[in-house]
Amino acid sequence: MSTLKHAICTALSISASLSALVFAGNAHANDTTVGASWAVRTNSDLGCAVGAPCERASKTSGKIYGDYSLAVTPYNGFSISQSVEGMLYQIGEAKASFNTGNGVRSGNGKSSGAGVFYKVDLGTDDFGVTAKLGASYARGSVNFINGGSDSQNAWFLPAGGLGLRLNLNKNVMLTADWDRLPTKYSSTISKKANNDMYSIGVAYKF
Repeated sequence: MSTLKHAICTALSISASLSALVFAGNAHANDTTVGASWAVRTNSDLGCAVGAPCERASKTSGKIYGDYSLAVTPYNGFSISQSVEGMLYQIGEAKASFNTGNGVRSGNGKSSGAGVFYKVDLGTDDFGVTAKLGASYARGSVNFINGGSDSQNAWFLPAGGLGLRLNLNKNVMLTADWDRLPTKYSSTISKKANNDMYSIGVAYKF
C-alpha cells in the first residue's frame, strides 16, 4: 500500500510540474507567471519536550510555482488580477517532538508537497499585494533520535498565503511571500502541524 501511495504522490508532483510548463508554453502574453523562492525562515508549530533537542525553524526550504491569469479588473487606479497557481515546495528539516502511537518522541522531521490555489493580486504595473487560498498535498517524514522513522501522506490540507511583488520591468519581478503549508508526520496520529514559510524570490511574467 505504501508503494501505491508513493507512486500516486510522485505522479501528482510530476503533474504539477507539467502543468506549470504547459502554462508557460501555451499561454498568451501577460497570462502566465513562473517563479522560484528561497525561504529565509520556516517556522513550525511542532512542540518540544523538556530537555529534548529543539530547532523548529527549518533550513533549506523553498518553492517553485506557476500561475495563470483568469481575469483583470480595473479598480480605483489599481487593478485586481485573479489567477490559479500551482506550487511545488520543500520544507527543510526541523528538530522537534512528534506525537506517535507510542507517545511523544523526539526526532528530525521534513516535508514536501504540491498545492493548487486561487490567487488575487491588487496593485499596479509596478507593485502589488497578493493573497491566495487553496489546498495542498504533503508528504511528511521523521527520523526519531532513538531509532526508527515514520511518514505520512496527507491530501486536501487547507493552505494559503500573502505576498508582495515589485516589478523591475514588464517581465521580471521580485517577490516576498508568506505561505502556510500544513503537514502530517505520523501514520498513527493524524494531527497536522503548520509550517509558516517566509521567502524571497524572482518571478518572470510571459
